[in-house]
Amino acid sequence: MVLRLLGVGTMRILALLLLLSTACAEQYTPPDPPEPPPGPSPTAVFLTPAQHLTRASMALRGMRPTVDDLRAVEADPAALPAIVDRYLSSPAFAETIKELHNETLLLRVEQPQMTYPAVGPLATATALQINRGLFDEPLRLIEDIVMSDQPYTKIVTANYTMANGVTAAIWGLPHAGAPDIWERTTFPDGRPAAGILATSAFHHRWRSTGFNYNRGRANEISRALLCHDFLASDIQIDTSVDLSDPEVVANAVIANSSCAGCHQTLDPLASYLFVFRGSLAPVAVDTYPVTYYQPGSLNRWRTTNKRPPMFFGEDTGGMGGLGEVIARDPRFARCTAQRFASYFSEVPQSAVSPAWIARLQTALTSEWSAKQLAKAIVLSDEFRISHDSDDTRAETTVGTLKVRPEQLGRMLRDLTGFSWTTTTAARLRGIPYGTANLFESDFIGFRVLAGGIDSYFVTEPVHTMNATSSLVAKTAAAAAADFVVDRELVAPIADRKLFVEAEITTADPARIRAQLAYLHARIYGELVAADSPEVDASYELYTAAFTETADRARTWKLVLVGMLSDFRSLFY
Repeated sequence: MVLRLLGVGTMRILALLLLLSTACAEQYTPPDPPEPPPGPSPTAVFLTPAQHLTRASMALRGMRPTVDDLRAVEADPAALPAIVDRYLSSPAFAETIKELHNETLLLRVEQPQMTYPAVGPLATATALQINRGLFDEPLRLIEDIVMSDQPYTKIVTANYTMANGVTAAIWGLPHAGAPDIWERTTFPDGRPAAGILATSAFHHRWRSTGFNYNRGRANEISRALLCHDFLASDIQIDTSVDLSDPEVVANAVIANSSCAGCHQTLDPLASYLFVFRGSLAPVAVDTYPVTYYQPGSLNRWRTTNKRPPMFFGEDTGGMGGLGEVIARDPRFARCTAQRFASYFSEVPQSAVSPAWIARLQTALTSEWSAKQLAKAIVLSDEFRISHDSDDTRAETTVGTLKVRPEQLGRMLRDLTGFSWTTTTAARLRGIPYGTANLFESDFIGFRVLAGGIDSYFVTEPVHTMNATSSLVAKTAAAAAADFVVDRELVAPIADRKLFVEAEITTADPARIRAQLAYLHARIYGELVAADSPEVDASYELYTAAFTETADRARTWKLVLVGMLSDFRSLFY
């Protein structure tokens, strides 16, 4: 695509493009609170109101603000909170909520060893439909709770789940709507109300095999919901324990002090989860529905880890009370605030300011509204820091944020109408894959190469630009530029997304400059005049491209390739 756009003698154009361009314990004891500064350092430099709006819009929606929103905030910065409220009710924010929680729960997997077969009622389903119907169930439940303004605690206490036709077929759930519609439903097997913890999808993703006895699942619950990762505990490992002998291991987790330090709390938490099947390999599935909930195994802990179900020393009365006790644990609120702040600011959870977390935790628990937590984050001083003039502090400030792959896909679609998809003949575990969104797929697409995660092998995103993410961004920019120019060359002005100030074929310098100023606002979030230095640079690119091509449409494509793959487009 790029080679087709760039003809012979374009080295000058390329040059111009470059110029533009805790230790474990039986009973949990909170650590002594640190004494951080109350807010950003006095040397912090803040974004302008328009830049702040752009960052909030991209963080919450993965979309650039409209020109009208930019002008409203520039005229009155106090307009920003009302605009943020509108963003929080948008479908794009719902997508962000699912992506945020997937980064913690690691559910969106496209691996053969996790993909269920296309048999029975799913005989004609694609691999993409099966995987999304299977693994999106907990994420859809969280989305429903957040977007319908229910208390966020319901993610671990809700007495319902979400299903589309595929989900319903796999687990045997009631579903009355169209096959692709997600709707509220309930499990017919009497499992306890525990939100995402009661979903079969969670337990299929976090399988427990052999003699693990649900410990991996239990640690995922603790890590994701309490920010307490047993694997990160500061303990001295006894390497003399023969891990190949189940009897030796079973004795060590009780009698060996280096093992018991964690297992005395991890194993009782894991004991709640014997009510779910340890694992079911997809190769063993030959019919639907699949049964994961097995109440007959409730007391299997008696013959395995031999520890009764307990939550950090507290008896919850069974799994039905597990979600309730998690919801009222102060660590749940703190962890939620920490995870949201980390995600929106692209700062590691361990580096998020404790003072900021404390304020956000208070904002969350006042109404238990995830929307209000997100709003508090994007309106905070910590979030709107551009940089810090002190070199030492600059290393730990929010700074410039890189667009995530899913955000880049939504941004390009909103700006140009272009969706980077492909229908492929490739098969995943022998099943036709379907139509892939190249920003969201790992099997066919470029999510990992663009800095994202695959939720299985790659579990942490990359927030810097590297060779592969740069290639993905430039290739997508070229495809989007090609699409929007060809479309808007013939579309009426009312149906256009970008070329609203000038016709693509115009030769009038004033109209071209006005169009370039609009592109600066729409793509970069910069409100600049048509005769500004910023537009001067873009106009120089336009004239150089036209000199080489003598084709107005190809010229605009080249300009858009440069602008859509520019630093100001890929960062915010």
